[in-house]
Amino acid sequence: MEYILYSAMNGISYITLNNDGKSNSLNLQMLDELTEAVIRAGKEKSRVIVIRANQGAKVWCAGLRIDQLPSPASDPVPYEYALEKTLKTIERFEGAVIGMIEGSVWGGGCELAFACDILVGTPAASFAITPARIGAPYNPNQVNRVLQRVGSNTAMEMFFTGDTIDAKRAYELGILNHVVNPGNIQSFTGTLSGKIVKNAPLVISLIKYQVHRLAEKSVEQVSNDPYNRKLIEKIYYGSDFEEGKKAFIEKREAVFKGE
Repeated sequence: MEYILYSAMNGISYITLNNDGKSNSLNLQMLDELTEAVIRAGKEKSRVIVIRANQGAKVWCAGLRIDQLPSPASDPVPYEYALEKTLKTIERFEGAVIGMIEGSVWGGGCELAFACDILVGTPAASFAITPARIGAPYNPNQVNRVLQRVGSNTAMEMFFTGDTIDAKRAYELGILNHVVNPGNIQSFTGTLSGKIVKNAPLVISLIKYQVHRLAEKSVEQVSNDPYNRKLIEKIYYGSDFEEGKKAFIEKREAVFKGE
């Protein structure tokens, strides 16, 4: 792959944005490679994906390249354009996805960051949502992704002004889960990933599915969702549930197999 680096170890896949010369702006090939890397992590049964830039990068992601924004000739707000397909692939990954944010995040880069489940940043991390500055429309799915991170009033200010939010403010708003010194962010993210890897993967997958569905549907609708019920039954009748109970009684760490 030309624009994405991939590696995996101990149940954790690392996907690195590797387009520093263009501030990690997302061209169509890069999006295809990113999608391919997430799918590969799923096939390899990774329990955590960490999406990051190269160490010390000043820009984590500058968003979609202007010349590769969707053409308004056919649909001014396409639901299935290339970036959206990549983000859905990330959101549908059954394990946890951590965005390790070093540097600034602009426009569509915010969409990529917000598609992650957990965000860890350095004090140099910043976020700016810029469609109003370039006159680009957003579809409801894009707006909803922002609303899952911040309240509607904050989301509207970010959309309306295009102003940059620094790491301190992002942490206060709940955009960043943690702000960590640059020298410690890799070890911190590794430790966080390790904690997740040790826990029951089917339960994590269920909770992630429920969180995403509750952004779109009522509690009753999600409760009666066939896939939700199927996954709950799989957990209740699976060996991991028995292992978890047994480990608790025996006062030892459980060993979950995702079964």
